[in-house]
Amino acid sequence: MMDDYDAIGLSSMAELNYLRLEAMDLFERCLTEGRTIFLEAFIEEQIAQEPPRLDVLRDVAEDLHQRLLSLREYHFDVMERTTRTLSDDFGLVMGAAIQAGSSEGAASLEPARVLSLVRDLNPNLSSRDETLVRRMLEMSAETAAQLREDIRMTEALFMYISDWVDGLSATIARRFWSDGRSDEYSSAVQ
Repeated sequence: MMDDYDAIGLSSMAELNYLRLEAMDLFERCLTEGRTIFLEAFIEEQIAQEPPRLDVLRDVAEDLHQRLLSLREYHFDVMERTTRTLSDDFGLVMGAAIQAGSSEGAASLEPARVLSLVRDLNPNLSSRDETLVRRMLEMSAETAAQLREDIRMTEALFMYISDWVDGLSATIARRFWSDGRSDEYSSAVQ
């Protein structure tokens, strides 16, 4: 009997892991194609199950939350490395105006503006160094813009799935209490 339970538990865990991997593949496709419909369809498929697959939805929400944290950290690193290079190599200190998570911080790294400031601080800047600074700034700006879009999409998907999980959890709890199970629970607790 215990072996049957273990087999069912392992099968369920394998299915859960498979669905999580599928969801993360769909999430990557969302990021690549710039559309959320792929993961949204997966989420709706899990909601349509009877009963809804809350365990899958919760795990996917946690995976998205972890990805969101990683994307924010990577965005911060890109901004910080760029400002550090400008400071260390060219004496341009962007100061507290640069906040990695803010759009103002990203805007203050606009290549033409920063290049002008670098030229002002380094009047003998060689054309080679100027080209290197321009390329670095353009690449940083492009990467930061893509990361901001990925962060925006990940936040939207995370909120979408979290709202569903919260709503379904509340619905299931209401059903539990209205089906008379609350009396069973109350007597078991006492």
